[in-house]
Amino acid sequence: MPSTPLFAPDEFFTQRTPSLLSAGMILLLAGIVAVASAAPYINQVSSIEFSTGTLIVSVLIGGAIGAAGIWTVGTVAVYLLTAVAGGSGSIVRVAANVGWSSLPLLLVNTISTVIIWALALSGELSMVTPPEIQFPLWLRVFSAVVGGVGYLWIGYILTYGIHNARRLAVRKSAIIAGTIVFLPILSNVFRLL
Repeated sequence: MPSTPLFAPDEFFTQRTPSLLSAGMILLLAGIVAVASAAPYINQVSSIEFSTGTLIVSVLIGGAIGAAGIWTVGTVAVYLLTAVAGGSGSIVRVAANVGWSSLPLLLVNTISTVIIWALALSGELSMVTPPEIQFPLWLRVFSAVVGGVGYLWIGYILTYGIHNARRLAVRKSAIIAGTIVFLPILSNVFRLL
């Protein structure tokens, strides 16, 4: 059975050289799915009528911009932090491993988006009012827990992605991965307040 970064990241990164294209596709899909979760609310927060085609194009563009931002910031942060820690290795390999380490983000975004769309299609989606979109408490708690678990999972995978790409000890790699995922985890906690 082939190794997977989700459950055996050390084996995965040791046995394979992940491509930039596949890493980019993971992040692009994660971004598109995340932006698609806001689509049911578009008529509630905007007075502009969007056609289905315009909405789809907006989701695709928004997902691509979000994915590019996450990938760029993540890659640069990992590369710089590992350089300070004495790591060596290609930034291209770092970028590929950062993209593959984000695979749990695709899962988390898919779960959240499916729930929001299921609520919207069943008519159970509560109305929101701009400028603050306030989801029901149970959905905020669920999203925070799933997001927190997802980012811990990303940190676990990223530890071995860093270890492989920058030739650092696993312990140093884990500290750097923990630093990278700390802010998103903290953001999940603050979403509950």
